[in-house]
Amino acid sequence: MRFRRRRELPPRIELPNSPEALIRSVVQSLTRRAGIDARPTRSLATVIDLIENGETDMAIDDLAHVIVCFRLPVHRAEYDQLVAAAQELDELDSLTGLNVEQFVSEQA
Repeated sequence: MRFRRRRELPPRIELPNSPEALIRSVVQSLTRRAGIDARPTRSLATVIDLIENGETDMAIDDLAHVIVCFRLPVHRAEYDQLVAAAQELDELDSLTGLNVEQFVSEQA
């Protein structure tokens, strides 16, 4: 009896403007700004886990909840990235339903 080696799958490649890449970029920025505060950092890490598991539509919804729950400030450019990702995923209601825009600041 011969056993076949299990074939490793190549890592998923994210296109620069894909919803996954846009959401991941915003999450990384929010994580940096959260600094040592573990609560939002842990919650933001779950958003990355969702992206890595191919659950991007759930990731944007979860991210919207994290922003609102922890009252995380979001820069205008980051919000625009989230809107672009949400439109492509047909999940814009995740952002508008929770009124994430109230946490947007005009800082660069």
